[in-house]
Amino acid sequence: MKKQSFTVKYRDEGKRLFIVIAEQLDISKKQAQAAIDAKQVLVNGKRVWIRRHEVKEHDTVDILIEEKQQTEPKKIAVLWEDDDYLIINKPPFMLTNASAESVEAKLRIQEKNKTICAVHRLDKETSGCIIFAKSAQAKEAAVPLFRGHDIMKIYRAVTIGKFPRIQTEIHTDIEGFMSTTLVKILDQNKYASYLELRIETGRTHQIRRHLADKRYPVMGDKKYAGTGSELSLEQPRQMLHAYRLIFPHPKTGKTVRATAPLPGDFKRCLAQLKLR
Repeated sequence: MKKQSFTVKYRDEGKRLFIVIAEQLDISKKQAQAAIDAKQVLVNGKRVWIRRHEVKEHDTVDILIEEKQQTEPKKIAVLWEDDDYLIINKPPFMLTNASAESVEAKLRIQEKNKTICAVHRLDKETSGCIIFAKSAQAKEAAVPLFRGHDIMKIYRAVTIGKFPRIQTEIHTDIEGFMSTTLVKILDQNKYASYLELRIETGRTHQIRRHLADKRYPVMGDKKYAGTGSELSLEQPRQMLHAYRLIFPHPKTGKTVRATAPLPGDFKRCLAQLKLR
């Protein structure tokens, strides 16, 4: 992403934020409000998403702008499959399901199977491994994997700052439930860290929240303080990738393994930061 900034002048004091943005960038008020709703606007370095926010003279306003429209792949990459399940490499910027443009909808067309359904989900910006069932019965059989510790979920992430080597586990309460993330440092420098993370629980946004709580948020994460550095602002999305899944097959009990190659934007981020 690139950043466009301006300072509020005296004549604009007291105006709504979306109105001032529209005037400064010469865009519609609807487009300006959409940027605020998408959490792409910072005032004095702090993200603002309140519709009625009024600006003051000398406020510094930063708007994060995607440099180019993300293009959807022509085909969803299948990493592993059998008669009951598919494991695919989800592209970033696609919903898992519940949309005509989702991975689930695309897979149904691609595989010519209207009963394909997602067993679990990833955030829209997160890429990587997702399990899809080829029937409702297969999905039902797979659900217990996520209730216990039968499935191993391994992620890769690029974070802001030099993550402490003594910190190998993160334990915090998320919405009333204890959650655990195991951390392995793959590479780091004074600006950023390349981490491998294994989650033992599956709370909402667990990795992103855990890393933000420790003050090493995921690069490019607009929701959990990942816009706290210039390097982070340059990233097109949150740099989080569901790298590997290992689990017992719900029907046969045999071990299933799948690894999703890192996408291009993730590799570019590593190269930019001189991490490997």
